[in-house]
Amino acid sequence: MPHSIETIPLMSPGPGTKRALTVHRFGNPGARPKVYLHAALHADELPGTLVLNRMLGWLKDADARGEVNGEIVVLPYANPVGLASQIYGYHLGRYDLDGDGNFNRWYPDLTDRIAGRVGNVLGDDMEENRRLIRDGALAALDDWRAEGEANVLRKALLTLSVDADYIFDLHCHGQAVQYLYFPADYWETHADLAAELGCRVVLLYRTDEGTNFDVASTVFWHRLRELLPERVIPSPPFTTTLELRGQPDVDEALAERDARGLWRFLQRHGVIAGDPGQPPEPVGAPTPLEGVDHAVAPCAGVLSYAVELGARLKKDDVVAWVVDPSEADFDKARTPVKSRTDGVFFGRNLSMLVRPGQGFASIAGPEPLPEPDLPYIDY
Repeated sequence: MPHSIETIPLMSPGPGTKRALTVHRFGNPGARPKVYLHAALHADELPGTLVLNRMLGWLKDADARGEVNGEIVVLPYANPVGLASQIYGYHLGRYDLDGDGNFNRWYPDLTDRIAGRVGNVLGDDMEENRRLIRDGALAALDDWRAEGEANVLRKALLTLSVDADYIFDLHCHGQAVQYLYFPADYWETHADLAAELGCRVVLLYRTDEGTNFDVASTVFWHRLRELLPERVIPSPPFTTTLELRGQPDVDEALAERDARGLWRFLQRHGVIAGDPGQPPEPVGAPTPLEGVDHAVAPCAGVLSYAVELGARLKKDDVVAWVVDPSEADFDKARTPVKSRTDGVFFGRNLSMLVRPGQGFASIAGPEPLPEPDLPYIDY
């Protein structure tokens, strides 16, 4: 089927105002593998929009040549609600301004709804069970009474993605090196994605818990195995969050580099025809998500960083000082914040002003860490 464009209306925020998702489809509807890609779920994180825009023309041409082997669904921007959140020239696209929280949280756990539909009909055929569970997930979403503008958006995004084989959620940090949140159970078979994108940091995470978008389509597969141990339950889909450097890194050259890396990955895994060649050597080794040290401000002040992004730190190295500009004594004005681990300093906030308890920088360490001593505020 040739490239098609679908417009999905969302809840209107007020009389005379409309919002919608723009969905590009390539390949054959219902064909496998199904790939879903979207960008800017946090609407102020825009590098991924250029990456997907770069890929649209390539996909259109590949589709016309019959080189799309499954179905590919692309949303160049996933959050028109957040894209409209501009206040006095500042774009605040991370949270729903009507109070419905972080756009990348609070996706529903569909397990019980799916189990109620398919628990008595699953058999010993894994592929048939996969189809039944996917259909059950779509039916469960159809039944979900999503209240409010943010939940209507969540429902629309899940309806497009919940039955996919591959799910790519394109984000970025405030300021960062290139890194990935990567499903731990797929590292052995899909590590070439990190190599293709040149990721300095790869954070391995579990896909059996959480309310983020990237686990909304995996949690129920794990929980169904627990609820129905006598049934044959397939593995969850491959789902990953790409952190495309920082918010200022909205750049055509970077976008093309990342798009080509994604393209080669899709070729290597049979989604698009063509020979991607051998993957490059990996840049960094994977570390557990639980090993990330989120540097926390012990007091209010202005940040002064002691090291550059990408630096390798040792435990107790100073990451930054929190400076009280009104303190006349230079040394007393500076409160050091030290790393709790050996690792790579991979991300930091854009704002240089911090409040007590606010996390502002991230270091990827090799071992799980205890919770920080200070209360941790994650904006």
